[in-house]
Amino acid sequence: MVVLIRSNDIVSDTRAAKYIKYLKETNQEYLVIGWDRDGKSLVPKNGMYFNRPAGVNVGGFKAAKNRVFWMSYVINCLRKLNGKDIVIHACDLDSAFPAAVYKSLFNKNARIIFDVFDWFSASMNDQGRIILEAFKFMEKYATKRSDYVIICEKERIDQIQFPIASEKLYILPNIPYFNDNAFLKKERSFSFDNDKITFTYVGGFTNTRCLDEIISLAERGVVNLLIAGYGNVDIERRLNNNQSPNIRYYGPVKYSDGLNIMNNADIVYAMYSKVIPNHIYAAPNKFYEAMFLGKPLFTTDGTIVEKKVKELNTGFTSEESLSEIEVVIRSIKREEILVKGHRAGILWEKKYQTYTLNFMKNEYQTMLNTKTN
Repeated sequence: MVVLIRSNDIVSDTRAAKYIKYLKETNQEYLVIGWDRDGKSLVPKNGMYFNRPAGVNVGGFKAAKNRVFWMSYVINCLRKLNGKDIVIHACDLDSAFPAAVYKSLFNKNARIIFDVFDWFSASMNDQGRIILEAFKFMEKYATKRSDYVIICEKERIDQIQFPIASEKLYILPNIPYFNDNAFLKKERSFSFDNDKITFTYVGGFTNTRCLDEIISLAERGVVNLLIAGYGNVDIERRLNNNQSPNIRYYGPVKYSDGLNIMNNADIVYAMYSKVIPNHIYAAPNKFYEAMFLGKPLFTTDGTIVEKKVKELNTGFTSEESLSEIEVVIRSIKREEILVKGHRAGILWEKKYQTYTLNFMKNEYQTMLNTKTN
């Protein structure tokens, strides 16, 4: 049995959803362990939830205490499965570390796949040395005791501060996993009564994604903006109170609905703040989602995403300030949007359309079937 663990609600996690989709389609037994942080009383068909309320991307003593309770919950859940032959698929450090502790103390025959959605210590640049070293220890401990490690892009190998045997390391980019695109529709409700370029952002709201900048440009009428998501109270409040005719805000949406919103825009917006080391190595869904949709991407200079966009000629790049973003946007021609979007769509069809399914059927299934140590 596969036990898939993620320290969030899982149902809104696009990467975790790919594995669940594959396990369902191949009729393999699985169990989900998640964290209902928002108190939604979620009841998954195949799983269980930790119900302690907690925010996301917060620190401090309360967050540390919540993390300890969560890890204890994970270990207790796994102990209840001791009689089963299990493969633990841990989707983040908060899941991989308790899985490794469980394996060391209670079940040495358990197999662990550590799926490194984000290399955690690389996002702790504003924390004290003790906290940073604690997370580095957890990452090393979890990685060493895992049978396999999956990272999002080959460039992320540079973030790992210790050696990992090549035979246990795999790469699965954040590529959409769909059988078809029939759910995508061009809808009049997403259009604007002007000839300005329409940008779109669908995802988590943080202060490190240059969202205030694109919102400000839309408020001034430089661009149109289709935006959906949640996660930052100030940004949510700003959008909810916005009266601009150039902004449409949809709040939290399902993944397929979010893709449909993006499909009705001209350019997909995926900016990052380079003060966070993880962002330089960002492996965003949006890079591949833009290809799936046949749309150009707008992203940040100095990141691995920028290198891919420039190499493939599938988008536009800028530094992070409002003025620099505006200069690039004002230079964009409609013809460029069409050309770059067409290139993105062709790349999807030729290289990425079946990538995730092939990975699941071959590399991932091998991990489920075998053990390295």
